[in-house]
Amino acid sequence: MNNKKYGMPPPKTRYEMEHNFYLALEDFKRKMESGNKDLIQNALWATGKHLKEVKITPNCRIDVSTINKSMRLQSNMMEWMKYKP
Repeated sequence: MNNKKYGMPPPKTRYEMEHNFYLALEDFKRKMESGNKDLIQNALWATGKHLKEVKITPNCRIDVSTINKSMRLQSNMMEWMKYKP
């Protein structure tokens, strides 16, 4: 991650992008297991439809080309928010 004061830096490598995606996936899973009906409905509406489109390659990695713009932004934001006070 860069140390610029403003703006969300994009991932520089495939590894960083996959890491960010898995952060969003873990957050989605946490919301699904929470038992909070409103939180679950919101997660399904905001994230679930985008996760359905993501494909896995034969070697069990994420097909990065199937991650749409909304999911990429959400994934990158999950990483970026770790560094904000």
